[in-house]
This record gives sequence, C-alpha cells and structure tokens, in this order.
Amino acid sequence: MTTSEPASTDPTTPATSESSDLGSTPQTAQSTAPSTTAKKAPKPGPQAGILNRPPENLLVAALTLTGSTPRDTVESLRTIVEDELTSVLAPNADPAIAPPETGELGYQEHHDRAHLTITVGFSATGYDKLGVAAEDRPADLITIPWAQLGDTPDVADSGDIVLQICADNAYITEHVLRRIEHTLAGQAQTVWAHTGAQRYSSRPGRTAKREGRAWIGFLDGTSNLQPGKDDGDRALTFVDPDATGTYPAIPASGQPSQYGPSNQPVFPADLRPFTGAEPAWTRNGSYLAARVSVTDLPTWDAQTLTDQEATIGRHKKTGISLDLDNDPAATADTPTAFATDQTNEQVAITAHIRRANPRGSADDLARRIFRRGYPLYEGGSPTLRRGLVFLAYGRTLSTQFEFIFRGWITNRDFPHPDAGVDRLRQFDTQVLAGGYYFVPPLDDERKAWTWHVPQPTSAAT
Repeated sequence: MTTSEPASTDPTTPATSESSDLGSTPQTAQSTAPSTTAKKAPKPGPQAGILNRPPENLLVAALTLTGSTPRDTVESLRTIVEDELTSVLAPNADPAIAPPETGELGYQEHHDRAHLTITVGFSATGYDKLGVAAEDRPADLITIPWAQLGDTPDVADSGDIVLQICADNAYITEHVLRRIEHTLAGQAQTVWAHTGAQRYSSRPGRTAKREGRAWIGFLDGTSNLQPGKDDGDRALTFVDPDATGTYPAIPASGQPSQYGPSNQPVFPADLRPFTGAEPAWTRNGSYLAARVSVTDLPTWDAQTLTDQEATIGRHKKTGISLDLDNDPAATADTPTAFATDQTNEQVAITAHIRRANPRGSADDLARRIFRRGYPLYEGGSPTLRRGLVFLAYGRTLSTQFEFIFRGWITNRDFPHPDAGVDRLRQFDTQVLAGGYYFVPPLDDERKAWTWHVPQPTSAAT
C-alpha cells in the first residue's frame, strides 16, 4: 500500500483518513505562538478502510434508520465515529441514569485504537429516508436483487447504512457497534452483523500477505486490484463522474467471441448496463457489494487435492495457475496462460479463477473489482460458521460485481451454452446477509468522519 507503517502507536494523535486506519503517528512539539501559516483547505478523498492495510478483525453491520429525523441520526452517528476514531470515550454520567460509556475498553481517554477504521456506506433506502433527489444520488445504486443473483439469504434486508469496522483488536470493533446501538437506541437498529478474521498482516512480526489463506487453504487475494499502487486499478475502484462513458457495455449473446472460435456465450437478458450520469460529489466514492456466506468445509475437505485444485484453477501450495506447469519461473502472481490463449483449457472453463475473470478482452479487465473481504469466523450450532465476508469495491455495481456474478460465475451458458457454473459455487451453501451500498467520499480526507451526505430536496431531516 501507499502508506508506511507508523513509527509509533501513540493513541493520542487525532485521527485522519490515514492515521485512523494505521493507528497513530508521532506527535511533534507545537509552539503556543500564533501560527503564521495559512490552514490548508480541506481536500476531498476516499474513505479510510479501503486503501489501507486490512487489520486482523472485521465487524460488518447493517443499520436501519428508525427515528423520525434520519438526518439528525446520521449526524449523531458521525459524532460517534469521530469520537471512536480519536479515542474519546463517552463522558461520565449521572449515577442515577444508565451510563453512556459501556466500559469494556476501560475509562482512560486516548486508548490505543489498534489501527481502527470505520467505513460508512448508504443503501438506496438510506438515501430515500434522507430525502435525496434521484438526480443527486449515485447513479448505479439499487437495492440488491437477491432473486437475480440466485441467493436466498437468511436476512434479505440490507438496512439503510452499512458499517465496515476493522481493527487489530476485536474489543475495539465491538465497542464501536455497541456504542452506536446504545447511543442511537430508538433512532437506529442493527439489522444484521457478522465478524471475520484474517491470518495475514503486513505489520512487523505478523504473517505476511503471501501466506494469507482462505479457509479452503488456497492463497487469498491473488490477482486482486492494487488501487493504492496502480492508477488504472484505482480508476476501477473509485467513481470518476467524467469517465462513465468508458464503461464496458453488455456483450451480445450467441455471437462468436474472444473466448475461442466456437464459443458463443449467452448472457442473461436482464443484465443491467450502466446508465445515467454520476453527480459531481460522488468523485472518489465507491460502490460496495457485500455478501456474507457459509462454506461447506466438511464436503470441501473430503475432496481430493486434484479436485480442489481443478475447482480453483491453481496449485494449492504455491498459488501458481495450473496452466503454468511448464514455466519454472512462475509464481502466484504470474499471469495465467489462458489470458493469452483462450483455447488453453488446462485451467477448466468452470474453474473459479477463470469464471471470476476470464481475461479474454480489455472489457473483461475493465470489469475487475477490488476485493477486501475477510474469512467469516463466528459461533454457530452445532459447530463454527466459517465462510466468507465478501466485500467488493468498484466504480459501478452493474458493470463489475453484477456482471461478474451473473454473466460469468453463475451463468451456465458461459463461455458457451451448457458450459456449467463456477465449480466453487457448490460449496457456497448458505447466504446469511449482504447488500449494495455507496461509500461516499470524504469532504476532508484528513478527517475520516467527514463522509459526504447530499442535501435533501424535501422536508426530510
């Protein structure tokens, strides 16, 4: 990533969009004399929690706005987020009333935030309740179409607001949600909440990303976008209202294609193209597709190594693509052979890496998403629930996540009729929750709680 590891974890430093996600930076001595330097004007930018190093623990939750003044509730939420990101606990209370501070972090101000980030997104219903006019909303935001995705989640309600809360300490993430629920009782209610954890971290003394693996044992995050390092990847991750004319169109069905001379894929007739124009304020914002699911690990673990590798399309130990066996210099990051020769089926056309990214054309590459998910890890009955908290950021939903999921992964007629679906789907046995959201940009990238909320066009508050 583009930021460096802080030299100190001094928790007293005020949080910015960078310091709040990487912990804190050293404070320097400040003179009490009046400053002769003009203050820098606020600079908009993306929210924290997207480009930074992912901390070890994730808590993702959806809230619904239940009060009569939703805009006031959102501003109260903003204040809570600011306090959490600056290590400010709730003030002492009258002992005759319920204390505002729940106490699990102790009572000392300026506690260690453990690299806390809080990323806030809004659903289509959230913008409804905030009274935002259609022309002022993110153009591609709709309510997640569960039926079209082929999912029947345990909780279909996506809520009005999503919170992606990450930190290296689970107590820190828990305190954020508990404080919101406690302070905003009667104004907002949690619809669903799920937790994840990951083994790797690029912080000193921790497991390196190159050994970060999913529950199925394969390297996680291979061939992911790197929006913090690559301008082209950044353009696929964040909205640029001036670039919408470059988005890929829906390809024609039943026509010769780039996927081989005899392959004529058929795409769902109701695939959604990007239409309209993005409001100027959406620049540096990002669409978020969230999907929490359980993996059938007992069935997966019973598969042979050969079958597991054929399902993914990579060698389990090294992460190298199966079609690179003759390349002694190959690594997990070496481009697949089928990227330049679509007739090469050493990686099967139903293998996960080929279905999630066929790599057949420039349009295919323009559909890639930035994956920032976590392995799902939480209690259940009769055993643990393990799976994936899938979190994907992109400049659209329609031309990226939706097309990947419906046009490729679950499409039996891609790259030709009756080809079958992504082989990994059979192990994705239970969808718990999820939704579509827009993660607005910050009005001031130095302050991670200044996410933009458009003004209402009615009396909505």
